[in-house]
Amino acid sequence: MNSILKKLKNKMARASIIRIALLAAFIIFTVIFVNKLSYRASVLIGLPAEKETAGFKKIIASSEFKVMQSHEVIKSALKSVLHLSGTKEVKLDDGMAAKIKRNLSYRYDSESMIFELEYFDRSKDYAVKIVNAIVEAYISDYSSKLNDITSKTLQMLYMKQLEAEKMLSSVNARYEKFCAMENIVNLENDYAMLSAQYSQYNGELSKINTEISIAEKLAERNLTYKPKPSSPAFGVSAAPSSQMEDSEENYDLKRKIRDSEIKLAVLKRKYTDAHPLVKNESAMLEILRNKITYKTDMPVQQSKAVPAHGRNEQALELLKTKRNAYAALIGQCESQIKSYPKKKAQVKAYEVELSKIENILSAINKQIDDTRISQTGLSGSMPSIIESAAGARLNVAYFELSAALIALVLFLMSFKVESRVQLIKENQKLSNYKSVVSDEFKYRVLGHINKSGPFNFEDSSFSAACFNYHQKDSKQSRHVNIIRNNITSQLDKNTGNAVGITSLNPSEGKTLLSANIGVSSALSGQQTLVVDVNYKTTGLPVSDYYKVSSRNGLTDIIIGETPYEEVISATAIDELKIISTGVLPPNVQKVMSSPVCGEFIKEVSEKFGLVIADCPAFSISSDFQAITGYIRNVALVIDVEKITSTDDFREEIAAFESYAKSSNLYVLGVIFNER
Repeated sequence: MNSILKKLKNKMARASIIRIALLAAFIIFTVIFVNKLSYRASVLIGLPAEKETAGFKKIIASSEFKVMQSHEVIKSALKSVLHLSGTKEVKLDDGMAAKIKRNLSYRYDSESMIFELEYFDRSKDYAVKIVNAIVEAYISDYSSKLNDITSKTLQMLYMKQLEAEKMLSSVNARYEKFCAMENIVNLENDYAMLSAQYSQYNGELSKINTEISIAEKLAERNLTYKPKPSSPAFGVSAAPSSQMEDSEENYDLKRKIRDSEIKLAVLKRKYTDAHPLVKNESAMLEILRNKITYKTDMPVQQSKAVPAHGRNEQALELLKTKRNAYAALIGQCESQIKSYPKKKAQVKAYEVELSKIENILSAINKQIDDTRISQTGLSGSMPSIIESAAGARLNVAYFELSAALIALVLFLMSFKVESRVQLIKENQKLSNYKSVVSDEFKYRVLGHINKSGPFNFEDSSFSAACFNYHQKDSKQSRHVNIIRNNITSQLDKNTGNAVGITSLNPSEGKTLLSANIGVSSALSGQQTLVVDVNYKTTGLPVSDYYKVSSRNGLTDIIIGETPYEEVISATAIDELKIISTGVLPPNVQKVMSSPVCGEFIKEVSEKFGLVIADCPAFSISSDFQAITGYIRNVALVIDVEKITSTDDFREEIAAFESYAKSSNLYVLGVIFNER
């Protein structure tokens, strides 16, 4: 049997592959046939060669085809075909645009960069006009967008150019203002001149300090100090009693000073005071003036009358005045020298900033020139029509039609074969499961029911799912009657006539079966009570199948100790009564384990000929263990489609068997729920 099943599986796999291939063949041939019933017009377009070098060979065709299918291109094409004026708007509805888009297709050769646009339509002339108009509108749109892009690029570059020029002008203004404030013309020359002055002032100051030291020592010995001829300090006027010595050296200095003054006057007429030539000449003039020597202007007879210590004091006072003047000049030079690095860094920063802006401005100017050059050569970047559509060709495909019909017939026949194979496979699986139940665990097979689609009975008595009431003579009803007979025939051998209907797992059909067994038993003339003890059902409760109220029920009997006669509900069949679960208690297991529940089961078993209890599933709830303390007869419902494998099924049955033996239950048998 296993070899037969394996062969059937192989045949089903091959049949599925063949069926898919037949369906694909039918679809392909049908599409080809439908497309070839129309006229086909095509236009050859040469795409720009630059796109090939850009590496877009694989995506260029689809992207350009999307442009041809765009709303604007189709609108412009219809405008040309319908001969509308330029100002009149084309009312393009969704249906018209969708039809044109649906009938457009393309072919593309990536090597030659030739794009073939095709249009299919029932009208030959319309197909030719549409495809030509779409290509012309596409090229026009392409040119317009290309010009717009170039114009926008130039506009953006001009704005950047203006911003760069403004920045350059602003930085230049700040640079000139800084140089004017700091009297900077040539920073290196200024620094060299300042260093020279600083060295000169230091030398003169050293000489004066030496003379002061000598004068002070002579004064201590009461000797007269005669100062050496020296030039006055810069900015310090000569002593009132001194005058220029009329020596040959002073005569030459006077001549040089006069020439320098004349030269300085000429330079000032041409340049400003901050010009390097003017500043250099002014410094030179000051140096020459400082080199002139002085001598005392006092008569000899007068100087002789002056005491030695008086003459020494006058000389020391003059020397100290010169020393203070040179010290002040040295301080000014030091201050200016210290500020030189900061000025140099600031000048360097301005020069770097100006250089960057000038480079940016040069790059922008180059981009503007390149864009202008590319704008003049746009014609080389435009698509061109190689061959327009002069006519349309009719496609009549008899071969495709015949092939599609043959594929369809073979495809439909394959379902019949698969259905037959599937039925054999299901029967083999069911046979294996029945063998496990009957041969290995010695359970009796009470019968089976077949799953069917929902019924549509409009009846206020019972739900449409109670087929035993609505279809008494149906095949499904006969299966339930057999199950009911197999159950009742075994009750004589056991104590009590209460039967619990359970399943290994939830949602296996035990509630629906319980409802129909109750209807079957009542229609046979037996007083029947259906008790719903499944508080945690995942589907409809039994009361919904019988269309009775579920407000009061088992909870009221056990917790409220209400007599069952007050909560029992009648149905449309006199012999059939039902007690629903009622309100969900806080602890179902505690309620079901109550002795009151056992007394209730005992009372109804004596009152009714058959008591059917819709129990919870065995595997998920401990409520089933509680109710089996009072109901000893159990029938097990098994949904064949819920079984994943024979080994798993065997383990679940073994677990149920172990519990049944330990709880002293009598398993009446197994009911299979099949497809």
